[in-house]
Amino acid sequence: MKEKDENASVSSPVKRVMSLALSQRSLPMAGDLKNDSITGYNDELSDMTIGRRWARSLSSPSGCCCISDCYNPSHREQDEEEDTSKSEPSLDKAWEYFEHQTLPRCLAGGLSDSILGKYDRAEIGEHTKKTMLYPVWSTPMEDMADFGIGVGLYFSTLRFLAILSLFAACINIPNMFYFASEDYDAGRNGNQLDPCIAWPEWVASSCAVGVGIREKAKSWLLLGTAVCSNTQWEMCLRDCGEEYWKGESWQSFPGTTDRLATGSMDDLNITFLKRNICNIEETSKMYGPLIFSTVIIVMTAIYYWIYSQKKRIELFDNAEHSSTDYTIEINNPPKTDSSFSPDVWKKWFEVTFDDMEVAACTIALDNEQLIQALANRRSLIMKLQNELERPEDFDIDHMDDIVNHLDKMPKWKRSFCFAASPKRLVEAIKNQTAVISTLSEKDYAVASVFVTFQTQVQQKEVLGKLLVPAFCSRRKLDYKKYIYEGTILKVSEPAEPSAIHWWDLNVAAWKRSSKRFITTLISFAMILISVCVIGYLRSVSSALSGYAITVFNLITPKVVTMLTMLESHPNTSSFSASQYLKVTAFRWTNTVLINNVIIPFTDTLADDGLIKSIMVLFILELSLKPVLQYLDIWGALQRHFFAPRATHQRKMNLCFQSSAYDIGERSTNVTTILFFTLYYAAIFPCGFIFAFVIFSQMYWSDKYSILRQWRQGPKIGTSIAKMTNIFFLIAIAVYAILTFNFYAMFPFDNVCEDGSVDDEYLGTWNITSDAKDFDLKSIEITQNRSYTFCNQNILRKFTFPPTPAKLLSTSDAWLSDNRKNMATILGWFMILTVAIIISTIALKTIVQFIKYLFFADYKIQEMTEEKRSELEKLRFCDIEEIKAYVPQITIDGYTFPFLLCDVDEIDKEMIGWSNPEDPESNYDAHNLIFDIPKVADEKNAMREDPKIAALTNPADENSNAPLFSIVKSWKAVEKKTRENIEAGSRA
Repeated sequence: MKEKDENASVSSPVKRVMSLALSQRSLPMAGDLKNDSITGYNDELSDMTIGRRWARSLSSPSGCCCISDCYNPSHREQDEEEDTSKSEPSLDKAWEYFEHQTLPRCLAGGLSDSILGKYDRAEIGEHTKKTMLYPVWSTPMEDMADFGIGVGLYFSTLRFLAILSLFAACINIPNMFYFASEDYDAGRNGNQLDPCIAWPEWVASSCAVGVGIREKAKSWLLLGTAVCSNTQWEMCLRDCGEEYWKGESWQSFPGTTDRLATGSMDDLNITFLKRNICNIEETSKMYGPLIFSTVIIVMTAIYYWIYSQKKRIELFDNAEHSSTDYTIEINNPPKTDSSFSPDVWKKWFEVTFDDMEVAACTIALDNEQLIQALANRRSLIMKLQNELERPEDFDIDHMDDIVNHLDKMPKWKRSFCFAASPKRLVEAIKNQTAVISTLSEKDYAVASVFVTFQTQVQQKEVLGKLLVPAFCSRRKLDYKKYIYEGTILKVSEPAEPSAIHWWDLNVAAWKRSSKRFITTLISFAMILISVCVIGYLRSVSSALSGYAITVFNLITPKVVTMLTMLESHPNTSSFSASQYLKVTAFRWTNTVLINNVIIPFTDTLADDGLIKSIMVLFILELSLKPVLQYLDIWGALQRHFFAPRATHQRKMNLCFQSSAYDIGERSTNVTTILFFTLYYAAIFPCGFIFAFVIFSQMYWSDKYSILRQWRQGPKIGTSIAKMTNIFFLIAIAVYAILTFNFYAMFPFDNVCEDGSVDDEYLGTWNITSDAKDFDLKSIEITQNRSYTFCNQNILRKFTFPPTPAKLLSTSDAWLSDNRKNMATILGWFMILTVAIIISTIALKTIVQFIKYLFFADYKIQEMTEEKRSELEKLRFCDIEEIKAYVPQITIDGYTFPFLLCDVDEIDKEMIGWSNPEDPESNYDAHNLIFDIPKVADEKNAMREDPKIAALTNPADENSNAPLFSIVKSWKAVEKKTRENIEAGSRA
């Protein structure tokens, strides 16, 4: 009966804590007010975002009343409200929340203490020290590593690729000038059908001006590319059938009809083929060596960049202090009662290792289902609370009465917003409560243990002693004293505390793999759908397909993120890596590969062919995407339209919770642009100029977005940067392959000389064709030469081994001796490049696998006494910007994260954030452990009578097993005191 009553109503401690959390405000209400501020941070006008300044100006009563009332209706309602007991929302407080909680800030009034950079990052919601927004222009690249080493590596990579692209563009300037000259394409500005010829004379003049401007712009954009407008129809007496052009085989897919025509003269009827007569033979001594040297330089530079990355990682790591440098993670703690005690772990490490001091210990349990159930219920409660006019009136014990007084939800909201009705929300909350009640009766084992030491030297020493290979682990472990209760501990260096997914930390391997397999299949299906859509739109217009590709590239990250959220990942780096692979597959296929498949081979150099599609995509990447990113249309609507119309402060603040930055998604942009540029560099050398501008623009636009638009996210490690290196190597291999093929396949028309013809074929021929927009009616044949079909698409020839001799076996019909010699050199270099890259990836994979099996993959770096002394001085307790491993989870709709453990036994500074409105808070309002009645009652009793704490020791067999992770920190002790303690422990 007692259990029934407990489930029917929530205990008073739970109700108290829940009410605090549900009504949590994000900003301080007290403090001296300056500059007519109604908030408590007292920001100077110069340290406000431009959007906040605009909002203040538009909301000011001293300005135009119509504008003020229209922009900020809540301001008008505050003046008209008679009930002063109702707390009205303040737009300026919401902007202050945006600038102090959402955006990153740094400490003001001093330089950084780190080796690199100018600024020290401030804690989220920091209110005891003066802070300021990071300056966009003056913040150095090194300070971007404040947001994680991966972020610093991302910006350094952007800068490197911009410089490399500019250098490659300079090398290819002679090729660009030649492609832009009439020596290459004599028909670039001629032989064009006049679209104004059918208009009356008084209209034709105006039409000609407009068309002239358009054609000049089009011609200017294609300058420096291999586009060929100079074509000619030639006689074909054999191998001219439609079967060669229909695209029925892979080598000729897709088919084309605009290269084939029928000619008649007197009683003769023959086939005519369209031939590209752009001249590349004159530049064979210059064009080939230039693209060859570009491949060598790009390959060498990227290889240097990849193998120098380790130094950059060490530089960023030494400059920016992180919790990872002080902590180890034990992945296989023994299933014993002692594993639940932080004091036992602390004692074992300090006794086992010399001169060791544990600063904090986190014991994570395999309670993922309980955490997710609690988070789901909180999310449902938030949705129900949003339906109330006064969220603070919410009472979890009287939800049915509250719902009965609400207006019926409109049908459009249920249909278009997929919103659940209040009654359905109440039922869902009750169901989750029942699930939580069941899960709270289960026993949970220890999943992982995070041990944080006072110095980096201590952490490196422990890793050096405890890291063992998968095989021969007992033989590798020299001393039995390093075996904990009969278990060889599997230790590793963990991710950053903010990157740990505590709700997915101990999911079975088969569950992780099965989820990833299913999402991968769905991703491939989506890629096929996008290919079909782009292929269809390409048949309508190349510009239309370009817009479609850009739209797909914009929405793909959102869709892939939702898919990846269905998977289970132990940390954000693993999540980002999975997302990175899927998005890269999407973008490489849609942006690069699809055009080379759906556009006919013979349209490679055509005015409206492959090169134009490349140009369209580069222009869209350079213009549309950065403009949309800078404008941040949805974010601007949220902050400037929906926020001023919010009915309460919490809902207004939620309009300022912008999306978090995702370095994995941004890195896919980098690899896609590089791959796209290198893939078509041989026929689109000015792509290097586009790449230089795009990478430079990305550097500044992403920097601006991180510092002024995007929400702070978890610190990202080096996994994304290392994965990017693999894609760089793949891009180089493809670059070498395509450079050889594009050089050897020129002139991309599948037309070769077949010999001479009799004089009877000379004369004027009437030409007809089924091709669209075919405007030619007659042609004069003055030379007695005939041509025939020859397959120049060697890229689709499957020969083994793919040596230049075999690939170029049929190229004599269209390649001169000089070009064939250069093509042979490019072919052998292609084979060498691919072999080097395959060997690099394979060797690295094999070495890592062997290390995993037989050798410990961690070695203590040799350091001088000076370096060791310097690291020993940097004690964990003295570094304010790094935090302990405190389990927490972020739930959409709430201002702050929710803790998943009891924090009474840790220093609150180690949590990593604070509520500036309640700086003396014990974090109960932000702790999910109080959502379970028995835990809340026990904790309340322990605070009233501390003696009860001794009876609830997790290591005690008579105590109840804990439901949540256990965290404990210890104050630092002096060296002499520590030595006495260790001596006593050994004795």
